[in-house]
Amino acid sequence: MRAEHTLRVGDGAFLVDPFEPAYLRVHRQGGFASRVEAALRELADCHACPRNCACNRLKGETRACHTGRFAIVSSAFPHFGEEDCLRGWRGSGTIFFSLCNLRCAFCQNWDISQKLEGKECGPREIAGLMLLLQERGCHNINFVTPEHVAPQVVEAIAEAVPLGLRVPIVYNTSAYDAISSLRLLDGLVDIYMPDFKFWKPETALRLARATDYPERAREAIREMHRQVGPLKLGPDGLARRGVLVRHLVCPGRPTRRRQSSSGWPASCRPTRTST
Repeated sequence: MRAEHTLRVGDGAFLVDPFEPAYLRVHRQGGFASRVEAALRELADCHACPRNCACNRLKGETRACHTGRFAIVSSAFPHFGEEDCLRGWRGSGTIFFSLCNLRCAFCQNWDISQKLEGKECGPREIAGLMLLLQERGCHNINFVTPEHVAPQVVEAIAEAVPLGLRVPIVYNTSAYDAISSLRLLDGLVDIYMPDFKFWKPETALRLARATDYPERAREAIREMHRQVGPLKLGPDGLARRGVLVRHLVCPGRPTRRRQSSSGWPASCRPTRTST
């Protein structure tokens, strides 16, 4: 049974109706070929994330993320544990990628993020998963832990759209993203859902082995917001476009939460807290 959604949108500033996924415009303009070419160049001298490993992943070389030419998919299914505005009543079509560019000590998906679990998939295979989730009625396609495979995500979207993909794309990320990768996704992603984990470099180093996480994440979230703006919903209460920031609260550090929340523009502040 379809759940009832109560939507309060005031003057309509946060309402999108009618809506079409952003990638359709890129498709109509014939822009996918150049995006895929740029994505492959990024893999050839890998700067897909802030680790800047500079290895040639097109030849199967790996460094920090242990992922070569193709993304490794751990699972794909309708997810009913995401935010209400994503899961709706038919689920969010999640595609979980294995491995990660961070080493979070508290990771709830450690068996996926730090171990090679799953199947190596090319762009056509990932596109097939996207279309299958759409056929099952999922409200969106939700790429989980895509930071290290952003170029492969571009390839998969380029394959899926001509085959009939028409639901919004969600980029569900730690925010440890390269600006170059996010710009490849400009006009392809409808909803960015970044975490914001740490405000202090020393905390990021201790808990995720990434001293530059705070700076890189702030830059990434600003770029996401530049692309899609604040979160906007459809008349059914489901997210259509915008940024939805999830904020990590470490035990004993409530002041860090207040500091990071107050440091953002009002339309880009964290909207969900995780502990």
